[in-house]
Parts: sequence; C-alpha cells; structure tokens
Amino acid sequence: MRKLLSLALVLALAVLMPVLSLADGSLVVYTPNPDAEIQYILNTFAEKYDVEIEMMSMGTGECYTRLLAEKDAPIADVMFGGVESTWTHDYPDLFMTYVANGNEKLPAEYQNPDGMITNYILGGSCVLIVNEELEAELGTKITCYNDLLNPALKGMIASADPNASSSSFAHLSNILLAMGDGENPYESEAAWNYVAQLIDQLDGSLTSGSSAVYKGVANGEYTVGLSYEVGVAGFIANGAEGVRAVYPTEGVCWTPVGSAIVNGAKNLDNAKLFMDWLISDECQTIMATAEGSVLRGVRTDLFVPTDYMPAFDTLNLKQENSEYTSGNKQTILDHWNDLWNK
Repeated sequence: MRKLLSLALVLALAVLMPVLSLADGSLVVYTPNPDAEIQYILNTFAEKYDVEIEMMSMGTGECYTRLLAEKDAPIADVMFGGVESTWTHDYPDLFMTYVANGNEKLPAEYQNPDGMITNYILGGSCVLIVNEELEAELGTKITCYNDLLNPALKGMIASADPNASSSSFAHLSNILLAMGDGENPYESEAAWNYVAQLIDQLDGSLTSGSSAVYKGVANGEYTVGLSYEVGVAGFIANGAEGVRAVYPTEGVCWTPVGSAIVNGAKNLDNAKLFMDWLISDECQTIMATAEGSVLRGVRTDLFVPTDYMPAFDTLNLKQENSEYTSGNKQTILDHWNDLWNK
C-alpha cells in the first residue's frame, strides 16, 4: 500500500537517509512543488503503482544544495519540479539522461530539450486580477497592459517587488516580451519605456508579496494587480467573488516546469516510471479534470478550460526565452531598480 511520509517523518528521514537501505518499490523525491501537484500527481502515481514515496519538501534552492552535496552518494531518485535548462547546463552530471515515453506527444517547444528534463506542467503565466466593482467606476474594461496607464489607476495598481518575488519577476519579463519589439524585445526601448510608465503608475508602493496582490485587489485596496495564473485561479476557485483574471491582449506566456532523474538513482526503474507517468495521457488528464485543479499540463491538447482558466486558443500566446531571462535576471533587475529609484 502506498504511503506518503508525514512532515515529522520526513524531517526524521533527513537525518536517517544516509544509512537507509531502500526497499524495492520505493522512490525518494525532492520537491519544491505546492500541495496541488503533490496531491494530483505524486500521490496518484504512488497509489496507482503501489510505490512507497519518501518525499522531502523544500525550496528549489535547498533542493539543489542537497543534490550537489550528495552528488557522490545520491539519496534522491527524482527532483520533482524546479528543473530548468540552466541547471542541467551548469551541472551536467547532476541528472541522468532519460527521455520519457510519450515525449513525442508534447508540443515541440516543450519536448525533452537535452535528454534530462521532462517538462510536465506549464506554470508562471502572468495575469491581471481586477476588482470588478472598482473597475466599473472607471467606465472601461481592463483588457491589456496599456490599460494600466490610465491616469485614474495611479496608486491603484498592486505589484510585488520583482527583486523579492519570483512571480513578480516573471511578470516583469512577460511585460518586456509582450511590450517590446525587435530581435530582442527584453532589451528594447519600447519595453523599458512602458516599464518606466508603469512604475510611475505604481506611485511608490509595492506589496509585501505575491499573495498580497490578489488579496489587496479582492478587498478593494487596489483596482487591479499584476499576478500569476495559478494564484488567481486558485483564489477564484476557492470562492473569491467580485474579481476576475485578465490575460493581457499584448501577450502571455507559460514557462514549462520540469522534473529529472538524479544521476546514480538507486530506484532507477521507479524513477523512469515516474517520468513516464508525468506526461502520460492519464496523468495529464487528471490535472486537467480534477475538481478544483488549477494545473495546466504540458499536454495542451488535453487541457480542459474552466470558468477561471481559459483555453489556450483564446489567448495571445508568447514563447518566453527562459535561457535569456534566467541568464540576465540581475541585469533586468538592475534596470528596474534604476527606474524605480529615479
């Protein structure tokens, strides 16, 4: 019978793992993922295949710190989520090469890019959350980034600090892509001119974090906020009223979230099976149809739209250059900070 470890046992396991002799039917997982992904993906896999999951939940940075420290005697079999091309490029010996069964069914841009990363979910899409009552007072619908430059919205736009919030940085990079032009929109004058105008509209105020954006809009402190799909969709799915998500007409993009098998995994067969499961028709359909799910699987052909998560073909989709945004993150932030401090 499948068993998912309690937090207390996981903490104990952190001490005991180096001397454990893992039994058949086990899988040791390091993950930064939220509860929804653990519930719909990891737990369901464990039950379906009768695999005992030994899970350690921690931030992405801590996952990599442990993986690097344990590189010569790996404990984990799988890194579930948080795997990006920059890590496989910088640490090519950390993960092993494995192309999951069904990889050819994925959209071309999300297929296994280097033999290591199994992209299984699309996350990080940037949306605006709008307080519909306050919006009505404007006399116009908010549909795009350009609408945020309405003088009546000055001081009524919520945004977290991109230096401290990963979702806020993702929104900044989305804005640069959507509002920019030329060969590299992230560096274009048009993009940064828009950012400068938006900063003026923020009127010197940033929220304490990403959740404070949608909560501040919902309680009427702000008319509109710069947020992310999973947070807003989950907020609405759980009963928030009087707010809606807006996907800017200038463009939105999703960043694929990947998993990988740790090089030297002791439970290699189960690790491969898990990679296969992540992109299987069954797993991708579960994510799309589970009641209250706010997960978009990488199989766009299997996604089922809801009242709070529209179909892909209704949106102006952009392809993010994640290699550029990851490699130039500090440069982008420095430019933002210069504009903010003017």
